[in-house]
Formats: sequence, C-alpha cells, structure tokens
Amino acid sequence: MGKRGFSLFELMLIIGLIGIVAAAMIPSLFGVYESAVSAKCKSNLRQLAVLCQNYVQKEGFYPWGMIEPKSHEANYLGNPFRQMIYGRENPKLHGVEHWSEYASFCWDFIRRVGQNGWSCGEMLKGMKAESVFGCPKCARERTDNWDGNHITGYNYNVCYLGYVENDSGKRNYPTSRDSVICPERVVVFGDGGYAGGPNKFMRAPFQDKQYDASSAGLRKAGTQAFRHGRGRARHCNMAFADGHVEEFHQPYKAGGKPGWVDEKTHSAFISSGNGIYGPRGFGVEDNDEPK
Repeated sequence: MGKRGFSLFELMLIIGLIGIVAAAMIPSLFGVYESAVSAKCKSNLRQLAVLCQNYVQKEGFYPWGMIEPKSHEANYLGNPFRQMIYGRENPKLHGVEHWSEYASFCWDFIRRVGQNGWSCGEMLKGMKAESVFGCPKCARERTDNWDGNHITGYNYNVCYLGYVENDSGKRNYPTSRDSVICPERVVVFGDGGYAGGPNKFMRAPFQDKQYDASSAGLRKAGTQAFRHGRGRARHCNMAFADGHVEEFHQPYKAGGKPGWVDEKTHSAFISSGNGIYGPRGFGVEDNDEPK
C-alpha cells in the first residue's frame, strides 16, 4: 500500500497553526531585539561617560560643547587672565598654530579647514568613534546632523556642563569639575533627538539666564529621543556624570507638563524642570523653574 499524502484540509490546518505560532513569537522576538539594542546603547553611553570622567579629572573642566574657531583665539588667548587660567586654549596643544585652522571644533568630532570628513574630538582620542559614538538604533539613518558628521544618536549636556561658545547666558566657559557636587544625579550624555532627527547639544526645559539663556526653539531642539522599545516600554537612555546609565520612560514638554515635544519622533525632555541637568546645586534635586 502506498504512503498516504496530506489532504488539502490538513495542509491548511498545519499552515494555519504555524502562522499562529509565528504571530505569537514575533512580539517576543521584537522585544528581545529591542532589549539587545538598548543594552548596546547603554554600553556606548557608559563608555562615553567614563571618557568624559577621565577628561574632567585631567583638565579640571568639562569638555567644550563647541568652539567657534574664528573668534576663539581673540576671546581666550587675547585675554591674559584667561590664557593663564585656561591652558588648554593654546591652539598648539590642539595641533595647529591658530584656532582658525579648524573649520569646526565640537565635543565629539573636529575638522580642519580643507579636511574631508572628520577626526575624533579631544575627549575621544584613541577611540574608533563608530564603536561607541553612534546609537545602534540610528545606525541606518546616516543623518547629517552637523557639518557632514553622519555618526549620530547622542547629545551632550551643554546647558550646564559643556558650553557652546557664544550661547546666550552669563557664563562663557565649560563647568569646572568641583562645581558638580552630586555627579550621580547630573546627566551628561543621552539619546538625542528632536523633530529634525538626532541632535548633539542637550538642553534643559527652562531658560536659565546664568547658564543657558537660549531661546525656546533652540531648547526644544536639544531634547531626548525615546527611541527604544514601544508602548509603555518606550524609553531613552541617559548617562550620568559618575558613569552610570539609567532608562527614562516619562516624557515632558517644554514648561514641565507630561507629554511629547514632538510626537512623531517621540522627542521630549526627561524631567519637568532643570534639576537633573544640573542647575544651581549641580546635583541637588531641584525641578523648579530657574529664576
């Protein structure tokens, strides 16, 4: 007697069962993938925070957010007091005779005039930038977020730690190491994002005339991207000045209310006030609007 094959009904039943099992497994597999990507992101941020710690211990100040090469030499080397206090302002320590030989000088990457592409910034010297600098969730985006820099995903706290030269506000230099009294409660790097995509300069929700008096529009462009996970599991990863990393699940609008600054990209601030970014007490819990 020959072997009996499957009937059409049996084949359809088997295919249906396979489909049901596959449908049940997809969310679980997606969750595993999301967890793995978030874990890699946290590892990157932790390494960046450690690099920053090393830099701060050596130099006594947090890294610059961005230097304006054309004006920096006059601003700092042209001032005897600042030249005495801030030894790292000597362009020769950065491989050039004059700051104007740089087209861009940022916390992450630098580019000389006429240079094609980028070099690692001072804080990241010796690192293969792609290995830690780009959020793995952004690896395929290749977004030009600054002067041809396509490695994106993380932003740096320039409202209280670093400093973007010529930002509005009373200060004009990055924060000193000794000013941060509770580094375990001050964020330094995180998943950066806003309506236009990844960003590199982190801002706090309220204007602070002492530190970061930038416009509301600029501050909204310095938000975090809650790009990991979905639904209630959606979160952004943030590294603190002491080197540890935490997940943040609750987004806040400008002004302190819960919600998204930009819903399409799931971008928002990570607190209702400026406290976790480091105002006044630099680590003391303080989410009130700066005076």
